[in-house]
Amino acid sequence: MSIISHEQLCTAKRLLFISPIALGDFLYLKTFLIALKQQYTHIELDIWLDDSRCNPDSWRLSRSKILQQWIEAEGYFTRSYGCTDSMESFQQQIEKAKIYQYDLIICHSMSRSKQYSRIARIISPSAYIVSSLPKNTMWGVFNFITYRHSNKTFTLNNQELESDHHITDRYESIFSHITGLTLAKTELMPTLIIPDHIQPITQKWLSTQFNHCNEQGPLIFLNHLSTNVKKDWMITQLFELIDKISQNLIPYRFIINVTQEKYQQVLKLTKDFTKDKPYQIAVFTVQKHFFELPSLIAKANFVITVDTAVLHFAFATQRPLLAMMRQKKPYWAPPMTKQSHVLYAIEGKGHISNISVDTVYNQYQKMTQDNKIKVLQ
Repeated sequence: MSIISHEQLCTAKRLLFISPIALGDFLYLKTFLIALKQQYTHIELDIWLDDSRCNPDSWRLSRSKILQQWIEAEGYFTRSYGCTDSMESFQQQIEKAKIYQYDLIICHSMSRSKQYSRIARIISPSAYIVSSLPKNTMWGVFNFITYRHSNKTFTLNNQELESDHHITDRYESIFSHITGLTLAKTELMPTLIIPDHIQPITQKWLSTQFNHCNEQGPLIFLNHLSTNVKKDWMITQLFELIDKISQNLIPYRFIINVTQEKYQQVLKLTKDFTKDKPYQIAVFTVQKHFFELPSLIAKANFVITVDTAVLHFAFATQRPLLAMMRQKKPYWAPPMTKQSHVLYAIEGKGHISNISVDTVYNQYQKMTQDNKIKVLQ
């Protein structure tokens, strides 16, 4: 028996899913949220992704904006609540959400479970609220106090999962226990459909950046930055890798992906790096719409990235992928295949920058030789 019954879902008008989701999270979560919406088509399904930090950090607000674009483009969600930049705007968003008198609220968070439980009750005093918790402290003895604003709590039992399970297995268990949703194993992996109107934008950008007709070599998509310095590769390492890949004189086209906040800095460093070299390197950042990023990734012959959403977009678009990850939370890693490989940071402090350029290059060489990357036609 699921925590939220079939009868409750049948009679509910609106359901709010509260979680501080990032782009990678949503890629996998949307499979289950959309399946729930398809099963209960009458429900207005909304997403609250505000992380309650109430600060004006540009990277945070920018990521929230493009995630809301993606949520809207999916077509299954009625409304979303993005990150706010002040306590005043946060309170205004709370008041806006109150208007809809949600019947059901599901809270899912690793670090803000207690906070979201309280926010959920403020949004809807009469809602049936379920909080999905990362783990029980003190065996859950005090959950009835700590999560007193929620009607029920659910904690994922890792013992029920296989040792090499994927993030999709975790989400499947959570949604199954809370809503009764069941999906076949073949339905768990993410899909990423890029709207047709984005394709001309991508092609125009590529044509502008790489305009030498006789030098349209393989397209290598690179991403060395994350939202955590421990998960970053250094720009000097990236440049050294480009040097090594370019040794065979093939006219490669390299794309370095960055956020808008880092764009000017990386652009200048890249211009300095290529000053006396014949490399084709373009620095990319999303300008107007979220789908510019996955659309460009889908055009790449090979993707090399640290642990960010780029990793998951490359996997979803089935691009040859070499990822660099820390050893924490290995269930986020893509399944190992001939086209997908993960290098874990096992040296030094276990930071991504501890992965050497030679290690990355040698694995790239092995994968490209096995997969025989071809020049784009």
